[in-house]
Amino acid sequence: MERNDFNPRMVTLARESAGLTQSSLAHLAGISQGLISKIENGFEVPQENILGALAHSCDVPPDFFFQSDELLGDGLVDFYHKKRLTLPVKPLKKANALANVRRLEAIRLLRTLEFDSVVRFPVCAPDEEWTPEAAAQMVRATWRVPPGPMPNLVALIEATGVPVFIADLGHEKLSAICMPGIAGKHVIVLNDMLPPSARRFALAHELGHLVMHNGYASEDMERDADAFASALLMPAYDIRRDLQGLKFRDLGQLKMRWRVSMAALIKRAQDLGAISERQCRTFFMQLSKMPGGRKRESGEFEPESPRLMRHLIEYYERELGYSRAEIAKLMVLKEERLMECYLGEDPRKVRSITPQRRLHVVPALEA
Repeated sequence: MERNDFNPRMVTLARESAGLTQSSLAHLAGISQGLISKIENGFEVPQENILGALAHSCDVPPDFFFQSDELLGDGLVDFYHKKRLTLPVKPLKKANALANVRRLEAIRLLRTLEFDSVVRFPVCAPDEEWTPEAAAQMVRATWRVPPGPMPNLVALIEATGVPVFIADLGHEKLSAICMPGIAGKHVIVLNDMLPPSARRFALAHELGHLVMHNGYASEDMERDADAFASALLMPAYDIRRDLQGLKFRDLGQLKMRWRVSMAALIKRAQDLGAISERQCRTFFMQLSKMPGGRKRESGEFEPESPRLMRHLIEYYERELGYSRAEIAKLMVLKEERLMECYLGEDPRKVRSITPQRRLHVVPALEA
């Protein structure tokens, strides 16, 4: 790439996605914080040796700093966070940057393929009034989900061409982040610190933002996204019978059946009038006394794992004849990161193997 293609915004993106401050990056790269500041603000173009030091410190290839793709901002219009008011600024910046990086990596794989979505991504018409319950019913109808517990939600979302990522978002209070993309190419990142039940609800919450809010913020958007998630995972008509006469001892079995947390079941039972407000408080007190409490409930099920990005990478390798190094260059990340983040391989133990070309289509995701 040409020297005049250097993009200072990419230095900030790389630094924040690595969870680094300007001071810590300066220390790692062996340069002054003042120089980092000037580089990020466009007053200095780094020499090759400094560029290499920055890339090494942020664990990105030098080409990362020469990308011209548009980045989405960190306002509520572009990002939706299921967070608490006490969330520190640093992990929030890291999550924003990480979502942008993952989005850029996904875009590069998707834009050179004719991806035939197995399932259409549903969106509420902006000129109509939608309740969270109605929006959830519309999604289930669009995806032809039968009555009862929701099947693999990650697989259903990824079948629309929307990748789901699981990553360290830097803080347990930031459970997920979603980014509305161009032409419906959204990105959802889930915090790997969450247990499977909380992660599944967080995914449904972020889906609610993308389905209902269409990139626009509203005063009640967090509450509506929670209501959407409850209705999607536990439809009133389907779950009401299971919640009638609910006893605390029933929650473990219901958790495995509906694949939601016991806390979500308790809240849904109260919302549907199956238990009183007093019973709800008693149930939550009992739950808090259990090992792990409400944050780490017992009896978790197997987590739902994303597959779309791995399928795309394997398609490039097997069908299009790309090497691992070429795929990494296309995605603008290190080959070691490609293997660790997307293929689940330890680069220190894997031999370089020439890809075999064979004819097949991109595998359909199981719903």
